[in-house]
Amino acid sequence: MKVLDTDFARDFIRMCNDGWSFGWHEANGGNASYRMRQAEVNEVKSGFRIRSWERIDTEVPTLAGECFLITASGSHFRNIAHDPKRTLGIIEVDRTGTAWRPCWGFKDGGRPTSELVAHLINHEVRKAATKGASRVIYHAHPANIAAMTCVMPADPAVFTRTLWAQLAECAMVIPHGVELIPWEVPGSLGLAIESAKAMEHTNAVIWPHHGLFVSGDTLDEAFGIMQTVDKAAEIYLKARACGTANTSSISNDDLSAFSREYDLGLSRRNLHAEPLLDLPVRVIERVERVQETAPAETSKPQAGAPSSEVLASMPWTFSFPAASAQPVELAEAMPASAQSADTVVAQPVQPMEAAPMQPVQSARPAVQPATQPTAQSAEPVYRFGMRLR
Repeated sequence: MKVLDTDFARDFIRMCNDGWSFGWHEANGGNASYRMRQAEVNEVKSGFRIRSWERIDTEVPTLAGECFLITASGSHFRNIAHDPKRTLGIIEVDRTGTAWRPCWGFKDGGRPTSELVAHLINHEVRKAATKGASRVIYHAHPANIAAMTCVMPADPAVFTRTLWAQLAECAMVIPHGVELIPWEVPGSLGLAIESAKAMEHTNAVIWPHHGLFVSGDTLDEAFGIMQTVDKAAEIYLKARACGTANTSSISNDDLSAFSREYDLGLSRRNLHAEPLLDLPVRVIERVERVQETAPAETSKPQAGAPSSEVLASMPWTFSFPAASAQPVELAEAMPASAQSADTVVAQPVQPMEAAPMQPVQSARPAVQPATQPTAQSAEPVYRFGMRLR
């Protein structure tokens, strides 16, 4: 049977194409691999074109003799459905677990993804952790996850609890939570090893400012994890963008009941972490405090808009400077609160009916450097050593 006529190949191509349609694979971003069953190998091995062995930058002895359907290096996910023989390939690991060779695909001299080592090491780890059930490794670049790593502390428990608080299904899909690893160079051995440490006890690893790395028993499961985590992150970002207080979230008691009902076994480390949901509340309190202490003659801000002082102190906001310098005559009508404490206004403010009409000028402050509060980088609650053999 031809490779492209098999169910596993069609399902693999569908997963890749769906990921591209969700916007997770810009340019040649992302990669995926599937550990084939022996029966599937037997179906298609008559069409294999055996080539020479190449060294792996590590050892994966428990994967010896196994075959993998994997994306090609530099391939664009948008092209996989249209040109699978160029964008995909099948590789075989040798009997020692130290070399690989291409057997199918990789048209015109293509090679497996640059994250090949990360895929093989993590296939080995997940194979051991799931007693052979896990067969899929999938890496994508969901923008919502990357955005959350810009504003969230690098604490996997806080990150997990925040995601769980957004969407009930998230706790069901990733009951072991997510792990965050330090930023590593894409395609490096360090990235592969750090991911493998996390993959010993979870199937979803966040690569900060990069993407999400997941494993699943099936292609549908791996894609579902990616989609659910991305959706929970999207809900979080949309709620924060509203700029209002958080009035509702899934509580610890709710999650505990959910865990008991479906036997999820949610870990206490993640369950009792404090989700990062109260940021808008602090902002509103600061706005109200500034308004209460403002001088009586200060112009009342527009309803629902924070004062310029608060806007200037918000680390995640900025405003563009005025297109031209402010006219000198407007300084005479500025309220006392907007002027320097040492400045004395010599001319009285004209009555409203006699004041000449002036063009509306922006009251926003000048651009300030973005000063995002730096989260204290604490050591994880506990670390895991790799058990790769």
